Amino acid sequence: MSSSSYEGIVVAHYSRREVQEEIAKFSKSRWVALHCELQNASGRPFLLRYRRTRRTKEPLTIDAPDDIPALLKRFEKLRPRTFYASASVYKSFASPEHVRSIDNVASCLPTWDIDNVIDKWETTITVLKEIVDFLDKEGVSKSVFLKWSGNGAHVHIHEKAFSPELLQKINPLDVAYAIVEYVNGKLRSRYLEIAEKYGAKELRIENEMDPQRVFTCPLSLHRKLDVVAVCFSLDNINSFYLDWVSVEHYCHWNGWNKFETGEADSLAQKALSDRRSLPN
Repeated sequence: MSSSSYEGIVVAHYSRREVQEEIAKFSKSRWVALHCELQNASGRPFLLRYRRTRRTKEPLTIDAPDDIPALLKRFEKLRPRTFYASASVYKSFASPEHVRSIDNVASCLPTWDIDNVIDKWETTITVLKEIVDFLDKEGVSKSVFLKWSGNGAHVHIHEKAFSPELLQKINPLDVAYAIVEYVNGKLRSRYLEIAEKYGAKELRIENEMDPQRVFTCPLSLHRKLDVVAVCFSLDNINSFYLDWVSVEHYCHWNGWNKFETGEADSLAQKALSDRRSLPN
């Protein structure tokens, strides 16, 4: 992308106050990553996860909306394009070691990453419905939000849908991994049926809940496509259309941060029990 196109699309998009506020809201207490347009000597785009100081390096974080234009300015030579934030919410960012320690994870965002191609968006929505319906039957709906990620979509369970009592007994990352794995196991045959029905050869729904996993922030731009990562509610699944992700006229639900504490405890316990019963 030329410098003029970068200014006209990327910088202009991130100058919107709503965009800055939504990215900051999602990124609070998470480890941030910036995907850049500029590539290194190996032809890979730079992915920034630290800011360097005179003495050391610090994990990238976003504490307020004004941090977004500040980060764009700080790393402008690399042309940052996409904002990501970790699935894990951390207790502290005092040192780089803190983001490597699972004991420093306060909570974690269970996420189903429906990977596809944008032309097969209706297939993606069909899979999304299957996951949402399954979660609803398990009593989890008030803490679920949906996000178009670019080529595919994410189904998220808010990290505060789990009670403090549960997370004191079991590491939040283990809870998130177990839930995603449990649901995928139950729905795997449906995923295959849907992929075959729609001829979606690129469709993938894998468990990506690992210690350093990041997901696209709400209202971030995709790393390659000129589309916006918009959130939408369960009530609007059947209304979703690709026009919603337009950079110029995106349609975004800013109520994605709602949750009901303890709503997902029963599902978590079921998933953890199922995981323990599996053969080694």
